[in-house]
Amino acid sequence: MAQLTSDLSADFVQNVHDALSLWQKDASYGSPLDGLTLVKHEMAGAGNDVRLATNRVLLTALDALEAAREPDATLLRRRFLDDKSVFSVANELNIAEPTLYRRQKAAIRHLAEIIYATEVATRDQRSVDLDRYAPAAGQMQLVGVAEHVELLSRVLLTPDAPWIVSAEGIGGIGKTSLAYRLAYHLVVELAAFTGFAWVSAQQQSFHPGGYIQPVDGPALTVANLVEALIMQLLPAGALPIPFSIEQATDRLAVRLHQSPCLVIIDNLETLVDVEALLPTLRALAGPTKFLLTSRHSLHDEPDVYSYQVPGLVEPDALQMVRNEARLRRLDQVTDAGDDELHPIFETVGGNPLALKLVVGQLFVLDLDQVLDNLRAARGRKAGDLYRYIFQDAWRKLDEDAQEVLINMPLFAQNGADFASIERVSDVKGAALLDALDRLVMLSLVNVGGGLQARRYSIHRLTETFLLTDIIGWQGGGWGDQ
Repeated sequence: MAQLTSDLSADFVQNVHDALSLWQKDASYGSPLDGLTLVKHEMAGAGNDVRLATNRVLLTALDALEAAREPDATLLRRRFLDDKSVFSVANELNIAEPTLYRRQKAAIRHLAEIIYATEVATRDQRSVDLDRYAPAAGQMQLVGVAEHVELLSRVLLTPDAPWIVSAEGIGGIGKTSLAYRLAYHLVVELAAFTGFAWVSAQQQSFHPGGYIQPVDGPALTVANLVEALIMQLLPAGALPIPFSIEQATDRLAVRLHQSPCLVIIDNLETLVDVEALLPTLRALAGPTKFLLTSRHSLHDEPDVYSYQVPGLVEPDALQMVRNEARLRRLDQVTDAGDDELHPIFETVGGNPLALKLVVGQLFVLDLDQVLDNLRAARGRKAGDLYRYIFQDAWRKLDEDAQEVLINMPLFAQNGADFASIERVSDVKGAALLDALDRLVMLSLVNVGGGLQARRYSIHRLTETFLLTDIIGWQGGGWGDQ
């Protein structure tokens, strides 16, 4: 059962009947209820025996049924748990066999109603928990991400390696929102994991009002991560007191190795964070899957599935502009044609954060003023946007990498191959190779093309950023702010 329908279906009732009929069977018979969140929750405690896990769910529901309809529960216990025949139970109850069949059918439906209601409530609680741990992630209504959700879902649902998936890209490209969509699809809709956790390493955010906002809380360490995961995935009281990282990690590993959980670690923005955490993640992974979001590419880690999150294509970007405008009651934007809105995409491309900032400023300024401010890095909002997205990466570049990046707008339309970049750059050969590797690692340059013809390109917003007065920032001025 992949997704629950809005009403109790005949198929669901039949699945409950079939599960009762398998009460005495072993795990090799499987379970018609194995897609339920309730069953998945029981798997770890049942030693991954799906029959035992299913029976525990049925038994809990029978207890609830007994409190409301004791005769129904008694009938089902006699028939299935005690494995008695219709003839035998009918004699016990002093009723005709046809009557028993009718009562059994009604009792199974009542039991199915209880299981169904509990399943819906459990999935609703998962949605509440997801919003509690990732309150901002679900607020950005991205469009055009279904393809990415489908692809990454297949990777995360694979019952073997890769155990660690990294969604990567520049700031504001929608990594966190994509992770939220994935988590909602896999955890709430499909109930594909026995548990899930969401931990954020974010140290600052970009407020929709157009300014950088510090995030309260310490930087993510191995100890902080382990503690957060224990609090979300293990029963109350599982955290060792006094705290011992070794003991805590051992307890967590038992849970994560028993049955598959989905763990999202969001906004690993510094390479130090990633390098410090990877050994611990490797020790905890399998069958549990880890989904990371980061501005730093992990393509050189052989056991990590590295996925570059692209910007929105123009139709989706303009749809997002209209969606944002509708929320802000900016009818003049909502009703504008594609030709009128095209300059927005021409300036910032498909970066969702920049698109939101542009729409937000259209309440006060006209479109040309907003875009001119971005092109010239004029005003606090434009400056803070660039600082939020590019500052940390820019100041990690040496002079060679900065020069190569500054030349990239020459190839902004279609990108360029290595030889073309080398022709226009003072950085040559091995030094250029190192510079490009660093730029790709920091998600400032994208790599595409075929096996024999790799091409390097930049996002439209990166181009706009580079065509501002960035040359005046070389040597450290802007990067030291």
